[in-house]
Amino acid sequence: MTSPINIIAVGGGKGGIGKSVICTNLAAGMALSGQKVILMDTDFGASNLHALLGIGNPAHGFQDFFNDKINDPNTLLLDTGISNLKFVSGAGDNPGSANIDSDKIGSIISFVKNLEADTILLDLGPGTNYNVIDFFNISTQGVVLTTPEMTSVMKTFSFIRAALFRRISLAFQDYPEIQKMVDHSNPDNANMEAYTTGLLRSKFQEQFPNYVDQLNTLINDFNPGLVVNRVRNRKDLMAGDNLLKLVKKFLEVDVTFLGYIIESDRVRDSIDEMIPFLIKDPQSKPSENLQQIIGALTNTDLQFVKRDGRIFVSKQVRLSSGWEA
Repeated sequence: MTSPINIIAVGGGKGGIGKSVICTNLAAGMALSGQKVILMDTDFGASNLHALLGIGNPAHGFQDFFNDKINDPNTLLLDTGISNLKFVSGAGDNPGSANIDSDKIGSIISFVKNLEADTILLDLGPGTNYNVIDFFNISTQGVVLTTPEMTSVMKTFSFIRAALFRRISLAFQDYPEIQKMVDHSNPDNANMEAYTTGLLRSKFQEQFPNYVDQLNTLINDFNPGLVVNRVRNRKDLMAGDNLLKLVKKFLEVDVTFLGYIIESDRVRDSIDEMIPFLIKDPQSKPSENLQQIIGALTNTDLQFVKRDGRIFVSKQVRLSSGWEA
């Protein structure tokens, strides 16, 4: 059953590629277009999302949640000064806050699923550890981010692969022999021969023929969206195309290209000024790029215009379904 709340998780494997900036601006854009939005910083131990919103020292964060300092988890929802947008801060920089155990992650996931909102955006930390991947896999729309550099493209490929194999692993967690094939978190105990979905399917055909259909469904239902950040030219856009082809070839997964954000001083300036670039200048090129991405995620056509310090939004719902334009 589909969750009534749209959970959008933004990940990518590599740090420093602009996930937090894009996630913040997506949240601001969706909130300004009339949705009730909650933005969450799940980069525990290195949370910095509050600074992008101009919030100096968040009054509450997930650390309070873990220390039982608050009775009502909704206390974590902080005002942002942007209509319809609430914010949940990460755990802060307290020692050990990044090393959250699976029980606490489960508590946070339960908290997320019980929030009242139209859309929840999860800004994920870097890497492919289970804490990050499990947040990505609770999303109704998973978004992966890359920059054009080959190192970023390969990290994002690894992130997509890790998310898919983790999804398969959890579906077959009661079958130790299948776990060896799909849980590659510990290579010493894993069967690395099943590194691609093609090899995995053939192993299932040989050893677990009764579960092939279930495996195929898990792979077919996994459809993340891609955003390429810091694009300078047409060649940079090819990096996104190459990533789509890599994922299709080795994982047999269709990734939807949602759009790109150009490299721009407007974005850097907005970070320094702690104002989302979409709000600072909604008619700049990066903001136009972002509106296209929001349109692809929400199946709408959006246009933001700023006049006399106020932002006006025109919104038209597309007749086609899904993420297709």
